[in-house]
Amino acid sequence: MHISELETPAVIVDLDILERNLARLANYAAEHRLHLRPHTKTHKIPAIAHMQMESGCFGITVAKSGEAAVMAEAGLDNILIAYPIFGAAKMQRVAELARAKQITVAVDSIGTAEALSAAAHSVGSTVNLLVENDVGMRRCGVPSPEAAFELAAGISKLPGVRFAGITFYPGHIWLAPQEQAGAIQAVAEHISAVIERLGHGGFECKIVSGGSTPSAYNSHLFPMLTEIRPGTYVFNDRNTLGVGGCELSDCALRVLVTVVSTAVPGRAILDGGSKTFSMDRWFSGTREGHGLIPEAPGALFETMSEEHGHLDITHAERAFRVGDQVTVIPNHVCACVNLHNRIWFHRQGNVEGTWEVAGRGKVQ
Repeated sequence: MHISELETPAVIVDLDILERNLARLANYAAEHRLHLRPHTKTHKIPAIAHMQMESGCFGITVAKSGEAAVMAEAGLDNILIAYPIFGAAKMQRVAELARAKQITVAVDSIGTAEALSAAAHSVGSTVNLLVENDVGMRRCGVPSPEAAFELAAGISKLPGVRFAGITFYPGHIWLAPQEQAGAIQAVAEHISAVIERLGHGGFECKIVSGGSTPSAYNSHLFPMLTEIRPGTYVFNDRNTLGVGGCELSDCALRVLVTVVSTAVPGRAILDGGSKTFSMDRWFSGTREGHGLIPEAPGALFETMSEEHGHLDITHAERAFRVGDQVTVIPNHVCACVNLHNRIWFHRQGNVEGTWEVAGRGKVQ
């Protein structure tokens, strides 16, 4: 079957590009002696996580305890839950997973550490903890080296958990790769101060976990890093493309859609809307539009309703007719994937199979 025969909207992935993306970053990490622990929230597909492990990855990262369970059930191990969690059910889920798998959780409060400790101790497991540090994102993480030390000291007194190191997310560095050095240096200085304070207090940071897709190929500029956690690199998207983090030829995932109306002059309506793409904006560019149409870059994906995408085709490089198929590179691929039950994969347009998005909706 050719991708043009698929019922639309359909999420499609070019296997050749996907495999090239995996190999390129794995080779970079190996060259710089970094462990690669990709964030699977981008794809939520165990089969792709296994591909990443086979390409040379050290472990995987997830966002939620439910995603960790999906990956563990599929045979994945060495799993980092990189986002804050809380709640009895989540703590129990993590504690149970840690009985058979190596589970690490990022924490930025003693309350979370205590709850994980109680759950793990009750079932006889051990959960590794990383102290999360805020390096400029202002989303999660302790604010200072002293706060990091105090949390590590608190963790060291608890049963069922083990201080394993530190983590940070430089998500505020949204610059072209060639312009990132100054911002990276500021983060590196902060993390170096955290490591120094912890060392003075008797704590060794065996794991220093950080990184993102936009800064992935500058990870060597963080001299203290032991592992990196890019996620979007597996597929890439319009935002990564807009910041210069990839080329158009590196965008493995597209959404195949059909033009269903051209009745209004200067407009073309697609059969995919906010339930297909998500409403995320293009924040690495002009902030206009909801995706890039490679077949007609001049067409503006102006807005969406639930079921339809609305194109302004005034400056399009081609005509649009009802029944035409085009592809869209979404602004934010992670949110787009989470809206779909399955993804079709192909080589040179020939469909080879589908993946179930097994982690879809695992928001707990």
